[in-house]
Amino acid sequence: MKSDNRTKNLSLSKKRRKRKFNKAFILLIVLVYIVSRTTPILTENSNRFHTITHGTLEDTLAFEGIILRDEKVLSYNSRGMMVESGQRVAKGQGITNSLNSPSPGVITKNRDGFEENLDIQKILLDSEPYLETIEELLNKGSIDTQDGIRLVKGYHWGAVGAVTSETAEEIQTGRGVWIEVQGQRVRGEISWIHESESINGSFILVQSSEFLEGVYDNRKLNFTLIKREVQGLSVPIDAIYYQDGKTYVTQRKAGNNLEVPVNIILADEQLAILSADQFTDTEGEFRKTVSLYDEILLNQGNDRGKEGLNE
Repeated sequence: MKSDNRTKNLSLSKKRRKRKFNKAFILLIVLVYIVSRTTPILTENSNRFHTITHGTLEDTLAFEGIILRDEKVLSYNSRGMMVESGQRVAKGQGITNSLNSPSPGVITKNRDGFEENLDIQKILLDSEPYLETIEELLNKGSIDTQDGIRLVKGYHWGAVGAVTSETAEEIQTGRGVWIEVQGQRVRGEISWIHESESINGSFILVQSSEFLEGVYDNRKLNFTLIKREVQGLSVPIDAIYYQDGKTYVTQRKAGNNLEVPVNIILADEQLAILSADQFTDTEGEFRKTVSLYDEILLNQGNDRGKEGLNE
């Protein structure tokens, strides 16, 4: 009897081990299946997608500029005082009538002593004698002012700034541009470009006859030129990568990833504007490219993309 019991116990033990093995095997198969299905999802999440849209990008040039004006310092009764319109004064106190000026324009109530030297009409005729003063003011932190009345004739003004030689080669004189200061935009033009060894670059002069807040009261301001506005397909810069002298994006189509050449019209640190549907490459070959609403992958190697853009 004892022998039979041992045999039964051994048989039951083997069955239990077999059942545990079967369960473990099934669990392993299920785990492998889950991992195989999850990996592509995780990969797709790490390679985020972007749907191509239409966009606009501006080609800009920022510089600090010394402001030129066509202005005249007005004289007034030294015993009088300047007041705002409607301001009360003491009985018997003389006041200046600063609006009694020889010609229409903008009246301002300070002067810096450069009104004669930084006259826009003189500098348009011959800039050479005034560039040294402009360079000194560009290198100066602030420009002191004193009380005085100035009349800026009309709204005509200009600004001279310093740019690199490479930047100077990209702009043309006589070209219309938008000029922006502190969120305000007016139309103007690039009047001249003057190469200078002393600044290891070039001076540029932009001018406008449109009213722009700030240019009549200050001698130095930060300007932004909007040289052109480009429209096309808009994509994030990290969707572009550079390979073998050409630029590409990875297009997601019917579940497949396709390497597609692209033509960059204009780009900044965040966005690029691309040609749509087709373009002719630098070798004269016709190339098919991405279209509006195509789906592309992001995180494609921003450093490589920038390397290509900078060449």
